[in-house]
Amino acid sequence: MLNGNKVHFVPGWDCHGLPIELKAIADSTGMDPIEIRNKGRNFAQQAMVRQEERFKSWGVIGDWKNAYTTYSPDYVKTQFRQFLKLYNKKLIFRDVKPVYWSPSTKTALAEAELEYNENHTSPSVYLRLKVKNIPKVGMLKGKRVYAIIWTTTPWSLPSNQALCYNEKLYYHLVKKEDPEDNSVYIVASKLLCELSSLFRCTFTKLKVVSGDMLEGATYVHPINKDTVLPFLNSSHATATKGTGLVHTAPAHGYDDFLVGLHYKLKPVDLVNDDGCFTKDAGKKLEGKYVLTDGVEAVLDIVRSNVMHLGEITHSYPYDWRTKQPIIIRLSRQWFIDTDAIKDKAVSLIFTNHVRRADREKVIEGEALENVKIYPSDKSDKYKNNLIAQIQKRPYWCISRQRKWGVPIPVLYDKNTSEIIINENLINHNCNLLDQHGTDFWWKLKPQDLVPENEYSSSKLTNMVKGEDIMDIWFDSGISWAKVLDGEKVADLYLEGVDQFSGWFQSSLLTSVASRNKAPYKSIYVHGFAVDRKGLKMSKSLGNVIDPYDIATGNAAYKAYGIDVLRWWVTCHASQVSLANVSTNVLQTSAEQVQKIRSILRFALSCLSDYEMSDNDYKSLLLIDRYMLHIMHQFHQQITEFVRNYQFHKVSSTVLNLITNSISGVYYTAIKDRLYCEHVDSSSRRAAQYVLLQIFEIVSQAIGPIVPHLVEEMYIHLLPKDKKTYFTSNHVKPIEEWHNSKVEKAMELVLSIRKDVNKELDATLDADVTLTFSKQNFELFKDLVTISDLQSDLADILQVAEVNILEDENISEAYKIGILRSKKFTCLRCRRMRSEKRIRVM
Repeated sequence: MLNGNKVHFVPGWDCHGLPIELKAIADSTGMDPIEIRNKGRNFAQQAMVRQEERFKSWGVIGDWKNAYTTYSPDYVKTQFRQFLKLYNKKLIFRDVKPVYWSPSTKTALAEAELEYNENHTSPSVYLRLKVKNIPKVGMLKGKRVYAIIWTTTPWSLPSNQALCYNEKLYYHLVKKEDPEDNSVYIVASKLLCELSSLFRCTFTKLKVVSGDMLEGATYVHPINKDTVLPFLNSSHATATKGTGLVHTAPAHGYDDFLVGLHYKLKPVDLVNDDGCFTKDAGKKLEGKYVLTDGVEAVLDIVRSNVMHLGEITHSYPYDWRTKQPIIIRLSRQWFIDTDAIKDKAVSLIFTNHVRRADREKVIEGEALENVKIYPSDKSDKYKNNLIAQIQKRPYWCISRQRKWGVPIPVLYDKNTSEIIINENLINHNCNLLDQHGTDFWWKLKPQDLVPENEYSSSKLTNMVKGEDIMDIWFDSGISWAKVLDGEKVADLYLEGVDQFSGWFQSSLLTSVASRNKAPYKSIYVHGFAVDRKGLKMSKSLGNVIDPYDIATGNAAYKAYGIDVLRWWVTCHASQVSLANVSTNVLQTSAEQVQKIRSILRFALSCLSDYEMSDNDYKSLLLIDRYMLHIMHQFHQQITEFVRNYQFHKVSSTVLNLITNSISGVYYTAIKDRLYCEHVDSSSRRAAQYVLLQIFEIVSQAIGPIVPHLVEEMYIHLLPKDKKTYFTSNHVKPIEEWHNSKVEKAMELVLSIRKDVNKELDATLDADVTLTFSKQNFELFKDLVTISDLQSDLADILQVAEVNILEDENISEAYKIGILRSKKFTCLRCRRMRSEKRIRVM
């Protein structure tokens, strides 16, 4: 805005999701969908009113009158149409696949809805499976042979359908050095020593075979002894851990599922929505929860074949809302085919990442500009993170089994499972939404959801409506379609680093799928607040600091005000991943804001009688010109920092300027001119001219950070128009201010100042003689008359008098001579300027 741009920022709220639904049903049981949705909507509305009020009070400028909500009719209609568009492009499909399933909330989850518990413990089970036949290894005929597998999910053993080997690995056939055990065991050669140590036994090596020799082998199911299953080749069987032979249950693992697809295995799913075994799992397992008593029950069944049982502490996915572990299970869901769009998406983030052979195919001749990611020093890291997540994702599950959300607008034929969705249906549903509100899907019968005369009566009788809602990441991911009118591209998306698996990714994938381009030109990644010990803020720990309380105060600490809150964000949360917030940090921020206030207030106090004229610029002294040179450099630095969203550098550069150049040098040097000289003297007006530039340029640097302070200061700046600070025009540095000769001369002066201060505790009663080399004498002479320079230096050095000499013979840049002044203190300026002592009567 300060650069004269019109900024389009439409605030919005993601209103759906499980946290709100869980709050809605917390105090009730057996609620129907309409009750759940009404309570969810009321909760969201109350939260939005409170949040909007606070955002506005914090100085967040946006088009609040046109803020969007994901439950509004217009937004839902946009979402319906985007769903249909992707369905028609065959990028959305329905299928049975393994998904992350939360038994605690009875719904499928996306990767972004998981958090990983690094301290989760799982059983670590090494189990032997009886081999029925290995046709390519004749020496094993008539022998008792076992394949050893390793699993941390023994609850999935009842769904076992294959044992995978890798044809590129080598396997050892071994026996234990135990006279009571004549069995032959098969394990990967590279893991033999590790297993020998783990099992605390010595193996005798009988034979080494290549993996392809296991082709055609069969084994007995670990639980259902009457079932014989195959060995299958798969590259996901590796020798990095385990045994090199992998228990495979296509219903409960992504790699397992792909193996099942390849070999046309029909997945066996024995787990229900609650995470409990179904009756098909058998009486010993039925009804047991797979992660607790179900594990124990399975282990009891296979106990005689367990070769080692331990525990492993590892990173495990949890439902981020309930903080309970999830499972992978087979489920019929709606998916986006990310495999079909991932190369295009990756090319938009980082074109060089795509192989040259694929680039023309992916980009199709378009001139693409890579998405920029800020902070720039972490750009490659973040890009690689985003790319890795996109590339490892073969599909995205976008359906959820809840009520508070946007319904997937699909009908089914209950006899044939035919999917019924088309443009007429969507248009009709959008009209129903306008008539009945966003709950129409739950209020109306299936026959009401289709246009009149579209289908025969018999077809209508068989129609049932889908009960799934859309994933909230699809909800929020298509916000570009609403806010950007479907075609524009945002200049900036801003969120935390965790959103590379969430909103950043879902927005990119939906935009690429729908319109073949990214929704944003750049991404800005901010940090997260932690307490003074570096711990994540949590209600259970009692270490949460609410930004509202920082501004208004509470029982624990004083009110710091909104500008201190914003200054803290700028200094700390705009660059680091974990931003510390504590009373000490906040107090430091408050002191820094007060320092800025004091510097600008001094400038204002000296400008109340000032109206700028062209003559003032012509009367500038050396230090005035130097200060303008500094302000020119400062403005260029700030402009570059802002362009790259390096706000922490803005704050540190501002503090450095006001502490050292302005307060430490300039203000000290001009006070006598401002207080002691005639009100209309040219040198006083020259100082006022520079003070006005300081006020304007510093205000422009800090205005976006502490707008309330700047607006308050601007009220007291005269003369000015009647506009607010942010709707007014402001001066910019002119190129003429930049002067390298002035900078060089003043660097010399500041060096002299430093040396003089070393010699004298109090400089006001000293006369200083400065002898310059010929080169430096000429440098000053080109810039200012020697008499003016002597007066100027007396103010800068804060001494009684300065005499300047030239000596062609000295090799140093300058020499300093200091004598006690013979003059007397002036009672007005407190400087040694008077020729005789004046008595005060």
